[in-house]
Amino acid sequence: MALIKKVFHWSYDQLLDYLSVNPTRDEVTHYKVDPNIEGDDSIMKMRTIKDFGSITCLDYSESELGVVAVGEKDGFMRLFNIISSDDSSEDLFNINARAKQQRSINAVGINNNGLIAIGLDRHRHDPSLQIWDMNYQSTESEIINPTFAYCTNESIVSLKFLNDTNILTSSTKFLKEIDVRSPNSIYQHPTRLTYDIKLNPFNDWQFSTYGDDGTLAIWDRRKLESNVSNGNLTLTTPLLTFEKLVGAGSASRKYMNSCFRWSPIRNKEFATLYRGDTVKIWRLGSYLEEDSSFGDYENLFVSTVHDVETPYDRVATFDYISRSDNMTSLLCMRQSGTVYRMSIEQTYTNSSFSNKNSLLLSNSDSPDFDEITISQEKPKSKLENLGTTHANISFEDLDLRDDYNNSESHSDGGYEDADGYSVNTSHTEELDNAKHSLHEGEGEKLYWKAEKLLQEDISVIMRKRASLGYGLEPMSTVEIIDGSKALQNYSYIRNTWRWIAIAKASADDGTMVSGDLDLGYEGIIGIWNGMSGIANQNRHREDVILTEKQLIREMEKIITMRRKSKDANSYHGSIAKFSDSPKFIQRRLCLIISGWDLSPSDYESKYNIIIKNGNHEKAAAWAMFFGDIPKAIEILGSSKKERLRLIATAISGYMAYKDQPGNNAWRQQCRKMSNDLDDPYLRVIFSYIADNEWWDVLYEPAISLRERLGVALRFLNDADLTRFLERTSDTVISNGELEGLILTGITPSGIDLLQSYVSKTSDIQSAALISIYGCPRYFKDQRVDEWIETYRTMLNSWMMFNMRAKFDVLRAKLSRTSNGDITSEITPRQLYIQCLNCKKNINKPNEDSDPRKSLMNKMKRKTAEQENKVHHSYSCPHCGAPFPRCAICLMPLGTSNLPFIINGLRTEEEEEFNESEKSPDLEQDSELKLSLTNDSRTFSSGETNVFKRKLKLNEWFSFCLTCKHGMHAGHADEWFEKHTICPTPGCICQCNR
Repeated sequence: MALIKKVFHWSYDQLLDYLSVNPTRDEVTHYKVDPNIEGDDSIMKMRTIKDFGSITCLDYSESELGVVAVGEKDGFMRLFNIISSDDSSEDLFNINARAKQQRSINAVGINNNGLIAIGLDRHRHDPSLQIWDMNYQSTESEIINPTFAYCTNESIVSLKFLNDTNILTSSTKFLKEIDVRSPNSIYQHPTRLTYDIKLNPFNDWQFSTYGDDGTLAIWDRRKLESNVSNGNLTLTTPLLTFEKLVGAGSASRKYMNSCFRWSPIRNKEFATLYRGDTVKIWRLGSYLEEDSSFGDYENLFVSTVHDVETPYDRVATFDYISRSDNMTSLLCMRQSGTVYRMSIEQTYTNSSFSNKNSLLLSNSDSPDFDEITISQEKPKSKLENLGTTHANISFEDLDLRDDYNNSESHSDGGYEDADGYSVNTSHTEELDNAKHSLHEGEGEKLYWKAEKLLQEDISVIMRKRASLGYGLEPMSTVEIIDGSKALQNYSYIRNTWRWIAIAKASADDGTMVSGDLDLGYEGIIGIWNGMSGIANQNRHREDVILTEKQLIREMEKIITMRRKSKDANSYHGSIAKFSDSPKFIQRRLCLIISGWDLSPSDYESKYNIIIKNGNHEKAAAWAMFFGDIPKAIEILGSSKKERLRLIATAISGYMAYKDQPGNNAWRQQCRKMSNDLDDPYLRVIFSYIADNEWWDVLYEPAISLRERLGVALRFLNDADLTRFLERTSDTVISNGELEGLILTGITPSGIDLLQSYVSKTSDIQSAALISIYGCPRYFKDQRVDEWIETYRTMLNSWMMFNMRAKFDVLRAKLSRTSNGDITSEITPRQLYIQCLNCKKNINKPNEDSDPRKSLMNKMKRKTAEQENKVHHSYSCPHCGAPFPRCAICLMPLGTSNLPFIINGLRTEEEEEFNESEKSPDLEQDSELKLSLTNDSRTFSSGETNVFKRKLKLNEWFSFCLTCKHGMHAGHADEWFEKHTICPTPGCICQCNR
């Protein structure tokens, strides 16, 4: 048995006392430890007492300084003062005594009144628990004279004084609590878990024991006592049981002291030793449970377990070192008898994320907090550019990514991915990124740095995107992603928003609407399936019954509107063979939505754009997708790379072997090339020319979904196309592939796709912003409502109230059907200007309280008004009281088209804009770009809109709530920039304070 035991109440010099028994069980040593100094230098060896026989147990007195009791295997108990100096006149051993029937001492305990209890092996006639008073023990006789004796014919294996009169003891079969004032035990509980009783220093009702197989148990004495007093015959169970926690067979080694310690620092914490090289620190949680027998008591459960590896192996025992800063160290003894100190790194018990994804960490026993914050530059907002219109884009522009590609990246170790985006694969850059993002852990493990991990979290990305105006206008969102390095890794989001931008332009200009049919934001599979594809959506008026034939007729009208000035052969070529198909119209419309409705005159421009970006492989594959193998050979042969010219030579064999049936060496080599090549476009080229089969192309995951859809729509028959679309739709929905919205559309199936996407990425921002383009305009879904409310809550928590307001306005705008009906629930206006006389809203009363109907009526009245008509409103529409006049210009507030401009407080840029407005050469600028001659300052259309809105804002009402005097907002800014008192004569109100 090796033992380290912490001593309480001995020191008054801020040092901690410890008693130890060496592994050979023949020495007792007294140590003092400075708790505030880490390292072995803090351990001071005070005194060692040697020449013991074989020590089996040890205890000390908390009231008598230095008094130690030691039990030995030969049956003697030695009581001595370990602090006495060597030259003391007193004998080293004050008392050396044994029981009348000499046998091994298994346990010893001392209370504060001088009572000593010893637990002995069983004897038929001599009690095994003997309690005597050391103050009355004769030093001339070695046989003790017990004052109290209990437990005849039992082996006592452990005991512990609870107070001056009560003692908790255990035999090999029973747990007992004894009051020395009574001849009988208070309770007796049968159990095999009886070894090494240790009291919880924070709760005397709780104690621990273990069994012969190493199973640890934590008990509550109240439950044991109540079970007996109520006459309950059922056995009381421990609060917690840990199977074989302290090692199997630990108790069978009779004098082995278990390596279990309650923490003297933290409540509900204990530590155990595992395999001699790991200390497990267990933290418990608790909850109150009512018991009809004795009331409430704590139920325990394991909260956390922290493994701490010891710096040296073969550790035999340990105990806690309490520190003033609430940190923890351990005093350990190896099996060689060496004592050393081991510090434990602080573990956090509480953590909390802020709405900006900073992490606040704390230890429940320490007043200090640690915070991991995210350092990032504030992104430049793009809100001023949201007014930009993109009226000239169409579905045929889906592949135009030249503004996103970096054509020079291929020369420095980069490549272009399947979607046409340049990706830099510089090995040095990857190593640098890894060095800044990872740190080494234990062994050879690598871990993400906490700051980097938090910065890459989706909540940080969503906040960054929101500050840039993400999602409020689709094409501006594409530009936001293009202009931000941090967001360029999300190419699939960019492609999705580009498709939404084109679909929105088509929905806004009415080219996806024909008669009673509205196919805005519909996907390919919905159009292909006809009436069944739009069955659960509001795609036509409720009072109209649309048949399959009428649907096809309306689709044909949509196609006619979109053809514009295409060549006569626009719809011929590869799909001409399907002209007799009953779904020929659906196929043509699906080609339009996918962006593959191209005429031969468009092919060359597409090839040139792709070649300009340095991707000859993709251009050649596109030529093959259009059925032009000779053009693919020509494109590869024009490359400056020798490898591609050689591949062009290999592909040219197709012209010679395409009509020859059967297998040959050329076809076998093409199949091998289709498996060995790294470039996905070259793989699909060789896959097709080897077997003249498109299925290998359609199931190549490295090329984009839109390209595979274009091949399927051009070359598969109706049955195969239906099967392919259904399989692909199921795949993109289950995988949450955002680019799959081109297939599903913003429909109920698209919401299923977005649900999978949210489950995979937690990007609720994109889901909310995308879903409002179709819901509730065409359908309703509770999931969309939940995403919207969650995103609005997030924006409010980030204090982006302006962004949240714009989001609400966008929802109402997108919910308007082609008939002008608003389908979303609009929050009524919360603030308005009231008349000072009648206290009513100065706006004219609506004809109907329903905001949806009022908007319809307003749209109907708009047709009767001339756009250039000047409307003057100088008085309250309810009582006729005139509006107050501006205290500066004396013009009535509410007057529109004032004969002068109210500039207000202007920045330097606004001054430049004002000068540019006066320039006659710039008044006719159709592109809304204003340039100054003195510094060539150019204003974007977004900046122009912002400046004009500010000028309009300067004409708004502005009131002082104290004196009730009013001014135009711009005049108020100008006046209070230089004054503090109201401009109204005779008024001394300091309105601006």
